Amino acid sequence: MIDSANIEGIPGLQRLARLAGVLYLIIIVCGMFAQGAVRETMLIVGQPEATVRNVLEGAFLFRLGILADLVMIIADVLIGIAFFVILRSVNESLSLLSAFFRLAQATVLGLNLILPWIALQLISASGESGVPGVSVTQNEGNLAYQLLMAHGMGYKIALVFFACSLLVQAYLFFKTDLFPNWLAYLLVVAAAGYLVDTVATVAMADYETYANIFESLVVISALGGELTLCLYLLIRGVSSLSGNLQS
Repeated sequence: MIDSANIEGIPGLQRLARLAGVLYLIIIVCGMFAQGAVRETMLIVGQPEATVRNVLEGAFLFRLGILADLVMIIADVLIGIAFFVILRSVNESLSLLSAFFRLAQATVLGLNLILPWIALQLISASGESGVPGVSVTQNEGNLAYQLLMAHGMGYKIALVFFACSLLVQAYLFFKTDLFPNWLAYLLVVAAAGYLVDTVATVAMADYETYANIFESLVVISALGGELTLCLYLLIRGVSSLSGNLQS
């Protein structure tokens, strides 16, 4: 176990923090591409036919989005391990809990990718069959659309586990001088954004009316917390290699 007394003697800690920054950058880039540049531009809420047409016309881009998600998930698992090693000197049990929440998120995200893959196969089998007169039926299109909508909800469920991981991580940030307290506050705000959006999605029957507001809240809070942490890790690494715990 790494304790606060000997953490200064670990030459790899700073490199590990920088590696976590690189992994975070991969997560942010891949996540924004897959979710923002691909799915959100193709999925039109309430319009199954338009959504199916977008996926068919951009099938290659859609596949790239799935691959980007896979890369993001792998990076998420690795960064969970990195943060566990960095923060276990503060509280090993809580650091492990944060890592488990992150792994739970990765598990849900991985299983959730089956849904867009099935949707793509469903509509591609007809839409790209090359057989004259064969096209996606209304039932196939509606089913594919529902699968994509379900994937969106699965994504939000995964973010609940991620939010829990961020909250535990923020607490650990508060308890050590390896990271400044203001970073912990930003992580709490990011976690709150994810939780509020998911709860609103489940609890509000008219969520779509306010979806833009909630989604903007998520983007602002997430970028404010996670992008800032990413840059901090890349530029600074950890604030102190002494690892002295705060009282």
